[in-house]
Amino acid sequence: MHLGMVTYLVAKDWDLDTMIDMCEKTGFGGVELRTTHAHGVEIALSAGERADVKAKFAETDVKLVGLGTACEYHSPDPDEVRKQIDETKDWVKLAKDVGAMGVKIRPNGFAEDAGVSKEQTLEQIGKALRECGEFAEDYGIELWLEVHGRGTHHPPYIKQIMDVCDHDLVGVCWNCNNSGDIVDCSIEQYIRPLVPKIRECHIHDLYEPYPYRELISILKNAQFDGWCNIEMPDSPEPERLLKYYALLW
Repeated sequence: MHLGMVTYLVAKDWDLDTMIDMCEKTGFGGVELRTTHAHGVEIALSAGERADVKAKFAETDVKLVGLGTACEYHSPDPDEVRKQIDETKDWVKLAKDVGAMGVKIRPNGFAEDAGVSKEQTLEQIGKALRECGEFAEDYGIELWLEVHGRGTHHPPYIKQIMDVCDHDLVGVCWNCNNSGDIVDCSIEQYIRPLVPKIRECHIHDLYEPYPYRELISILKNAQFDGWCNIEMPDSPEPERLLKYYALLW
């Protein structure tokens, strides 16, 4: 498996050159570019700007792992869901143009206050993901559903979504949630049904009371060869922090 970073927090203010340089100096092999951050890799980029981004990564060993979006499909408003699906398709096109492997999307809650049951929402998300996965086939881009959102971060709900979606290009981004993953000090019960679909992980401070050794063991036994990307708070000494993190990892 490979160690990379999400621009969320620790690298949110870095341009691409700074980010690539920092990865090279600290032992991080790749990045997931979270939307709205200073790197500027967004769906509004022109064809020429997309080619420039791809060229920057081609000149280095640092991999552009993925594009981290805020696309979500839980709204009770069909027009909003359609808007989110269409935006996801634009991110897929961007990922292809800049040389990224995948696009991260998320569930972000339920709509019970609007009279929509959890089961309906989970099915709605799964069907939206299937449409996006079918679209991504023509581009060779994966979609990674983050274990995320109020209520929807419960891993069995993610499993229900994936069962409805049932598409080879749609996988899971395991998010290492202290609040929802752990039963009796172990993640085994909740991660095991999702292991075949895990394509990346978001990892956090390794001193947290999260069973990272168990996570690594489970992934290694499953021959996971994807990316574990850090989501870390900012630091006044980022290079120093990242070097320590890479060594500890």
